[in-house]
Amino acid sequence: MTGRNFVTRLRNVADFLGGVRECSAAAEAGRRPSRAALRAAGIDADVYYAIKR
Repeated sequence: MTGRNFVTRLRNVADFLGGVRECSAAAEAGRRPSRAALRAAGIDADVYYAIKR
C-alpha cells in the first residue's frame, strides 16, 4: 500500500466517523442530520427522511 493510498483510506474513515458523530448529535438534539452527514455515514438521506416519527 502506498502512502497516498493509506492517507486516502484514513481520510475516508475520518469522514465516516465524523458523519456518524454528526448524525448522533443531531438525533440526540431532536434535529434531522444533514444530507452530507448521512452520506458520510453511508445512509441514504431520502430513505432516512421518509421515516415518520
